[in-house]
Amino acid sequence: MKLEGNYRFEAPLRSVWNALQDPEMLAATLPGCDKLTREGNTFTGELNVKIGPVQGKFDGKVDLTEIVEPESFTMLVDGRGGPGFVKASAKVKLTPEGDGTRVDYDADVTVGGKIASVGQRLIDASARAITKQSLEGLNERLKAMAPPPPPPPGVAGAGAAPAAAGAAEPITDGEPPPPPPPPPPPAALPPKPTQAEFAARVAAEVTKELFPARKVALLLITLLIIFILYKALT
Repeated sequence: MKLEGNYRFEAPLRSVWNALQDPEMLAATLPGCDKLTREGNTFTGELNVKIGPVQGKFDGKVDLTEIVEPESFTMLVDGRGGPGFVKASAKVKLTPEGDGTRVDYDADVTVGGKIASVGQRLIDASARAITKQSLEGLNERLKAMAPPPPPPPGVAGAGAAPAAAGAAEPITDGEPPPPPPPPPPPAALPPKPTQAEFAARVAAEVTKELFPARKVALLLITLLIIFILYKALT
């Protein structure tokens, strides 16, 4: 199976690179991830996966190779469990794009066991949906962790414009100027979605890909025409 695509993160290159190397950040965006640790360039973890009627736990290992910080790396994935096995080799490339970062991925994936019995089309659609939901979750977390933008020039507390030469000093009667306003509190990190929430989002993506609205509409119209013709002839 070939899995390729791209995603644009609303965060600078270094922040995205660090997030993709951080097991805590990754675990916080992967529902069903019971454990994820890193030793050297190897991640190990446990992940509950559901694809169609097949569900179960995988024990997996991911080796990072061909690392060119902070531009690219290759992942060698080996996961095994009750539902079968997954082996993959994926190349990941990061590119600055405006004030964000574009991540391109290109993976060759092999699955076997029970999970292979659900059909190639469903596996392809599920893999793409899981990847998309995971990347979106990581992006939301990075946006929440970003520092607030600096206040515009002239705002008290930071970056206020200096007084013009010869301008009269404000009369304060010897009182100190008021303190600058406190900085806004950091945004709350988005909660990790539950497995049920994640599964519902993945199912919606899979349904949209396998049964696009246009095809469904054409099918319904065809069935309606057949029904009308049947009634007219009987």
